Amino acid sequence: MEKSLISVIVPIYKVEAYLERAICSILNQTYENLQIILVDDGSPDNCGSICDTYAGKDKRITVIHKENGGLSDARNAGLDVATGEYIVFLDSDDYIAPFFIETLMEALVSTNSDVALCPYQVVEGMEVVEFIKPVENDTWKKEHYFTYNRKELLLNMYDMNHPDATYFIVAWNKLYKASLWEGIRFPKGKIHEDEATTYKVFHKADQGVYVTYPMYGYFSAPSSITREGFNKKRLQWMDALTDRIVFFEKETGEMDLAFCACKARADGAIRYFYPLKKSVTDSLKEQKELKGYVKKALREQKKYGKLSLTSRIGYRLFLVMPRLYKKMVIDRI
Repeated sequence: MEKSLISVIVPIYKVEAYLERAICSILNQTYENLQIILVDDGSPDNCGSICDTYAGKDKRITVIHKENGGLSDARNAGLDVATGEYIVFLDSDDYIAPFFIETLMEALVSTNSDVALCPYQVVEGMEVVEFIKPVENDTWKKEHYFTYNRKELLLNMYDMNHPDATYFIVAWNKLYKASLWEGIRFPKGKIHEDEATTYKVFHKADQGVYVTYPMYGYFSAPSSITREGFNKKRLQWMDALTDRIVFFEKETGEMDLAFCACKARADGAIRYFYPLKKSVTDSLKEQKELKGYVKKALREQKKYGKLSLTSRIGYRLFLVMPRLYKKMVIDRI
């Protein structure tokens, strides 16, 4: 029986130095029935020609050349032409282990799940961490396969509920049933696009499986906050969390999930307040909004859920004496 077709979507922009590493990691997959969609998002360097060269070598590759529209728009362009039963996203400066797709596919099928995910390994520059294929016997699976129902997947997106929450949030360390993406697209022109999208996908899933073995190489570049100071666009994370609160409060009535998003928004507001105040001079309005998110978390405890004593004390200290909070909490992290 022929294996199911899996569509691998790669959004590409100004990654000439790393692109071949990403493409080769897909071509070297032990799972071979792939539709490889390379989306050249108007890249001004040689990325487009690199894509075309590889397309001439492997018939599984489809190249989309489009005007620059950003990461979300490029992923959406790939989703629009994907024909596979399953979807994988790979960022173009990252790479995957040769057995990434095969292992996640086996985990997904054997557990009757809708989405499979794994941890990532942080890499710098052209470094390539060699992932060693595990011996996938019953004992190994028992130790490394963890299944979660829909509600648990959604709860696992928060640090307060799962130590590996980041692995659940990002889009690119996963294998999805394509049906989960029907009617869902990334928000064009926004950052924190995963925060605005993954919960909608998980909402449609009956079950997910977490394979606790790293098989994804995540390229770590200097953050924009280090290079350029804080950018107001980063506050779009607050918007994504607000949309999530509204979704669970109004659409599903799951106040525990709304509470998690409300607390995450308050914690994120505190985290962003200090670099915003330091780096952006005309940010009084935004500073007030961030404090407002913290006030709301305190005010609406009866509605969403009771905060811990530590959170209640910390939030109030931040609102009354933000300098002291920074000295006592932020500076000690």
